[in-house]
Amino acid sequence: MTTPPHDAVILAGGRGARLGGVSKADLRIGGERLLDLALRAASGAATTVVVGDVAVPPGVLLTRERPPLGGPAAGLLAGLDAVAEPAPWTLVLACDLPDAVAITARLRAALPPAPPDADGLVLTDATSTPQHLAALYRTASLRRAYAAAGDPTGRSLRSVLDGLTLLPVAPGAARPEDVDTPEQLARWEASVAEPAAWRAFVEDFCARLGLDAARVDERAVLRLTRRVAHAGARPMAPVAAHLWGSALATHPDADPSALAARLADALASAPIPEEP
Repeated sequence: MTTPPHDAVILAGGRGARLGGVSKADLRIGGERLLDLALRAASGAATTVVVGDVAVPPGVLLTRERPPLGGPAAGLLAGLDAVAEPAPWTLVLACDLPDAVAITARLRAALPPAPPDADGLVLTDATSTPQHLAALYRTASLRRAYAAAGDPTGRSLRSVLDGLTLLPVAPGAARPEDVDTPEQLARWEASVAEPAAWRAFVEDFCARLGLDAARVDERAVLRLTRRVAHAGARPMAPVAAHLWGSALATHPDADPSALAARLADALASAPIPEEP
């Protein structure tokens, strides 16, 4: 369950044109900036780099592609160049993925058994389309791809990485949809409003029992129990949550969202009730 050493590059340099030219990284969902959600997803990285013109917390590196607004491929190269001592793997995330924590958990959970000839793992969407801005890559493979591609300015990341062998990772309960329009922003806000409102209860309950509230990802638990309920076994939803808590107690160093993702994957072996 341990993720190999990796860095993180978060791309936050888009124009946000369809949102009126606002900084997408600074948009808030559930009280958190989109960038902060991505940074939370990247926790555990040896070095974290944000590419864009946005405020970042201490300990996070900030850089820009040259020239500015040169596109995601140029942005990723700038992020790679900012890392003084590269780790073997690099997590790449767009800053406008509200479900970044669950996305990263899916990728990290799939990484340990990756075959040695794979250049990386890329999350797919509901149509099985690879999402290259939600992926874990071998850092050496990225460097090789950029050396062969030449100047990445204005190019898509897909075209630069076209020669790499990337293993698809199904999203499971994670939602790899980004935020490009006001309508998408509103839908995401509505979807996280209730869990966010209960955060104070979670923190109070943990304080009373001497638990670490930072280890409780209520959204991951809700996604897990929702999947169990939708599979037709609604009474088993609280049992799934109990198993998640037991797994955390047994593996205290594991990523909570990654454990929830593994439990969700176990639904493949669960008995599905017949239609009445």
